[in-house]
Formats: sequence, structure tokens, C-alpha cells
Amino acid sequence: MAYALVLVILVQAQILAAAPSQTACDAACCERLAGLGRVWAAAHYFHPWLAWREVDWDAALMAAIPAAKAARDPDEYARAVQHMLDALDDPATRVIRRSPATVPPPAPLARLTDDRILIITLNPATYRDTGSPSVTLAPALAEWRKARGVVFDLRFQQQWQDRNPAIVGMLFQTAGINQLLQFAPMRAPAQRSRMYSGLPPTAPGGSLFFHHAHYVRDGGVIQQRASARPTPVVFLVDESSLLPPIAPALQAAGCARIVAQGRASDAGLVERRKIELPGGLEVLLRTSELLYEDGTTGLAPDRSVPAEATEAALEAALDLARNPSALPPPVRMRLPLVTAPHAEKPYNDSDYPREELRLLGAFRLWAAVRYFFAYRDLIEEDWDAVLLRSLPQFLEARDALEYAQAIARMVACLGDTHAEVSSRALAAWFGSAAPPLRTRIIEGRPVVTQLLDEQAARDAGITRGDVVLEVDGEEAGRRIARLGSYLSASTPQSLNLLVMERWLNGPPGSKVRLKWRDATGRVRTGAITRRAWPGRIPWRSGPVWTMLAGGVGYVDLERLLPEKVETMFRDLAHARAIVFDLRGYPRGTGWLIAPRLTARSNVVAARLRRPLVLYPEGRSGDVHSVAAWWDFDQYLPDPVAPTYPGKTVALIDERTLSQAEHAALFLRAANGTLLVGSPSAGANGDVTRFTLSGGVVVSFSGQQVLLPDGSRLQRVGLKPDVEVRPTIAGVRAGRDEVLEKALELLDAPADAARGVAEAR
Repeated sequence: MAYALVLVILVQAQILAAAPSQTACDAACCERLAGLGRVWAAAHYFHPWLAWREVDWDAALMAAIPAAKAARDPDEYARAVQHMLDALDDPATRVIRRSPATVPPPAPLARLTDDRILIITLNPATYRDTGSPSVTLAPALAEWRKARGVVFDLRFQQQWQDRNPAIVGMLFQTAGINQLLQFAPMRAPAQRSRMYSGLPPTAPGGSLFFHHAHYVRDGGVIQQRASARPTPVVFLVDESSLLPPIAPALQAAGCARIVAQGRASDAGLVERRKIELPGGLEVLLRTSELLYEDGTTGLAPDRSVPAEATEAALEAALDLARNPSALPPPVRMRLPLVTAPHAEKPYNDSDYPREELRLLGAFRLWAAVRYFFAYRDLIEEDWDAVLLRSLPQFLEARDALEYAQAIARMVACLGDTHAEVSSRALAAWFGSAAPPLRTRIIEGRPVVTQLLDEQAARDAGITRGDVVLEVDGEEAGRRIARLGSYLSASTPQSLNLLVMERWLNGPPGSKVRLKWRDATGRVRTGAITRRAWPGRIPWRSGPVWTMLAGGVGYVDLERLLPEKVETMFRDLAHARAIVFDLRGYPRGTGWLIAPRLTARSNVVAARLRRPLVLYPEGRSGDVHSVAAWWDFDQYLPDPVAPTYPGKTVALIDERTLSQAEHAALFLRAANGTLLVGSPSAGANGDVTRFTLSGGVVVSFSGQQVLLPDGSRLQRVGLKPDVEVRPTIAGVRAGRDEVLEKALELLDAPADAARGVAEAR
């Protein structure tokens, strides 16, 4: 059976085996914890106050975890979630129930006092017919011209706030109340919300192009109407009240007063999103804050009375309606002009953090992917389901390794070769030392392709082209599948490479025991010592660039330094063609080489897409919580003379990853460079990096890279114009069959490839 099929079957078996038969937290418990984590994440990234107020939001989550985990019914769960939300001190953000609305007893809609103050009471008890606002409110508004002042009693609106937060604003607009109040020019406060262009990195190595910003939506100018008669207006509110948008504009213009019974809330004035929770619960989460022209924010009542003083509150409102100039204008809080999220704590005191910190790590990972992974729509499994399946592994992790493995298994679901997990425990488990040989999957089998120490390999009896059957007593296919379940890869060929880079590893000084089949078909066994290698070992040695027979230049872009590009072109100026070897990670030279291959300007090399994220998750199953995508073209740098006029070919395979793929795009855009070899890794896009509890660093692609025609590269790879793959026979013969094919296409002798191959 081919190794590819064995790999799929064994990975599936490994995943099933990883699921514990008895978890420390049953399915309902995990759903409660996942819901708590989703709420925490939405507020972490989108609640405006967390960008500038000092709130230990991580601590609020960790304090709520035990109660959410132990909750026996929806009420206890609601209290646990609300306890976490209380840390925000925001009445606009709260837990509500998804249950049928209760019908309160009817109450009077409006009345005119003896001294002609009109009291209009708007709450679910007074306003029952939502079908025709102008008809329902017509009798009350008919008293308007008789009144010398108006009090809008907007208390006791909790039912509306939970289920229909826009109703009061709609009433004021559709019933014509706004027109009656437009007796002065005024501007409604703007809405300021948080916005992300990718996830700003919290660990070294992430792209600095990703950033957090603010999005300000203009509140608009309310025009003055000549027919509107100035009238003292007072809004009477409590914590449940939904003020219409015109109310703060009137107050800011000095044309209205606000009286608060207890605490006033701007819940009806700001944007809020609903987040569904198990048990018929929801969270209403604030996602914007008011921003007035003078840079202030919030809702500042002109007068406040105690929460229990219901009648006194109405009297205070009536008093201001009779004498509106009795108080100076209120003072609002000044909003910081520029804010940035507080630095995330790494919690790296221990590689094995306590349970609450491990769950925090799971939620941070889920949230980062949910909102900022550029290729989330390509994840094959529902990401919410991945979180639910993974939580028992985080809860039951017995040490730093099992915790890191839980993270790695979750990250493996991304299908992105840029998605990596850096952990001391995981690195030690994979092994930090390797034997002096390299393997690749050739013709579906793991084959020794490179000997880093010829003498050590000869002593062990190992030669190029040997097919590995067992590693340390473990059958090759099983070992490949086991390790592959902890690695994220964009394509099967990329996963093969990632596994091959690790599957022979172990502790420094230890010996790896191998079973292999040699060129004669004989099965042999032996051992070879692992050693720690300094840095990344190049795939090839010998000259970085050279002139081959037939007048064809060869350049190894894995080893070519940027400062040597000009010298390379000078040395190969008379070559009739150049082969660029991209089978390895280059050193930023693609940007320097491409401008020397064309005299054209304004050449599009790639198309980039970055998510602009404004809102939290919304309903379950949303593909992306993005307001838009920032699409832009990437052009080649301006041409650099002298231009190389000859043909060019680039060699690619599964080692052509990320920057190597981007370099290939640049070369192809410059002069139609021919791609020869096999499909590339299929992972490109600027990388974001962030830290989880225990000092674990995770990365993934935060920006999409598309081909100039808009087609996808991610999880596809660059397709060669001429496909050719190495064979086991070719490896044994020391041939570079991909380079040979390129030379054949350039009408150069195939033997010219021999010198490059033998130099490895």
C-alpha cells in the first residue's frame, strides 16, 4: 500500500485514539467552557474599553472558569458568565436569556400635568402595538403644542434592551418625534469601534504590517427645522433605558437634560453584538463607544438620584423640565485619542501552567484563528467543533508535553505550513538532534537522499537511495502518521517534508536504530549517532553560482546572499540561460533578481488580501467576522539595468515554501521564468506570531497571497510548467533529474547537472 494512503488511515486512527474515554469535563461542561471562552475572546478583541481601560480581563476569565465548569443549570452558568463580564463594569454588556417575552400589564402612554409638562412613558407596558408607531403615539403627540416642557420617561425597558434594542430609536424616527425635537442644529456623537488589519504580533518574528486601529463612524448632522418650536426636554432613564440617538445630540447642544435613576447606560446608543451560549443564554456585547466632537465619551446625566428612588427621579425630571437652566452642563469623560491593546501576558513562569491558564491558552488560540487566520475558510473541520473536541485534552494534560501536544493537534487542523508551535517540551519530544543523513518521500517511500557525513553513513552501511522501513523499532508508515498528527501542513507534499525533517530525531548523542532496504533489495539494520547541527543545513553544497556546460548559468537561491546578487549577474552576464534553484528557503533575493530580468514597469507579481476585522463572531457558522478584505496588488520593483536578456528556469518542489514561492512569482512575472519540478508547498502570506500560556509561541498565515490572475496558491502550491520528480534509481545514481530536465529544455547537455548533484 502506498505511504500516502497509510498516512491518511493512521492519522485518522491516531485522532480517534487521542480522544479520552472519560474526560474530566463532560460534553455539556465543555460546551459551557467553550461559550465562556468565546465571550472572553470577543470582548478581548472588540470591547472598546479594553483598549484603554486597566482591566485584568485574563483574571476575570480564570476566576469564572471553576463556576462555569461546575454549573448545574443555566442560572448558575449565567451567573458565572456575568461574573466575568462584571469586570468590565459596563451595563451595556450583559447576559440575557433567549426566552419568550412576558407581557406586562398595560400602563398609560402619556399624561399632561396641571402645569403643562407632558410625560411620555415608553416601555413594554405602555407601548404594545409595534406595528403602527405614528398611530399609537398620535394622541400623546397631539398634546405637544399644549406643553411647555416634555419628559420622556424611558425607564423599565429591560425587556426591550434584551430583545429589541433599536426600538426606541425607531419610535422616535417613525412616529415623527425627532422632527419635533429638531429645533437647533446639532451633531449626533460618532461611534468608535476597534478594527484590525491582521493580528498584531505578540511574539518576535511576526509581520509588523498587521495592526490594531480605530474605526470612527460619523454620527451625522441633525439639520434645524424652521417649524420646530424650542421646548424644554428631559430624558428620564435608568440602567435599562434605551435612549434614542437624538438624545445625546440634544444634550450636547444644550437643548435637553438627562436625569438618571441609579446608573445611566448608553446601551441603546452604541453598537452591540449577540453571542449565543448554551442553555438558552446570550451575551449582548458592546462593540463601540460614543465619541463627541470635543473628544469626550459616555453618557453623563445632568442629575442622578438613587436607584430605589422611583418617584423622586420623576420629580427631578419634572423640576428640570420646569427650570431647564438650573444646572451647568454635565462633564463627560475625555477619550484617549490613540489607544492600543494592553500587552498580552505570556504566563511563561512554567511550561506546564495550571488548568485555568491552559484553558486561557486554548481560548487565545481559538480566537486568534477565528478572527485573524487569513485562510480560515479552508479549514476542513468546523473551528468551533475543534475547540470543543480539544478542551478535554487541555484539561487532562498531565505535564508540559501533553499541554503542548494539545496545542499542536489543534493547530494541525489549520492545514497551513506556516502554522507552527514552538515549545520547549514539544521540541524535546520531537528531538533536537538528527543523524548525519536526510530523507525525502520519493515514489511514495521514505528514501535517504543526502549524506551529511559520508564516513559515518558508510560505517553504518547506509547509502543514498536506501528505503527506510523502521525507525527505532517503529514501522515507518505508523511513525510518519503519528508525528504528522502534530504538524500543520498546507499540502500532502509539505506534510511529507515536515515529517521527514523530524522523524529520525532524538536526544543528542543517542543512536537511531534503522531498518532499510538497499539497492539490491536486501533488508538491513544498523544504528547511527544523532548530533546537534548548527543552524539550518543547506540542501546543496559547492558553488552558489556557476557556469555549466552549454553556456547555462546555475544559481542556488537557498544560499545566495543579497549582497552577492550584483556579482552573480556580472559573472553570468554571458550565459545564454540561467537556472535558479528554488528548492529551499531563499534569503530575500527574489526582490533583487526580478528587476534585472525585465525592462517593464508596473508589473503585477502577486495579489494580496488581508482581513479587516471589525466585529466579533456573531452567529455560529459565520465564515469570517470581517468587515471587508483589503485587496491590493504587489508590483515588481523598478527595473535595474543592465537587464539580463536570456531565458530563465526555476526549479521547484515541496521545499519551495513561502518566500521561495513568492520569489517564483516574481521571476515568472518578470520574464515568464519557466517552472520545472513538482508542486510547491502551497503556503504563502505574511506570518503572525502570538504567545500562549506557558510561553508557547504559535504562528500562522495572516495574509492571503494570490497569483496575479487571482487564483489560489494556498493549499495548492505553484504548479510547474514542466513536471518532473526524482526517482529512487536517480537518487542512487547521484543524479538530479529535475535539473537535468531543465537543462534538456534549454538544449544544454544533461551531464552538466552531474557536477551540481555530486557537490551536495
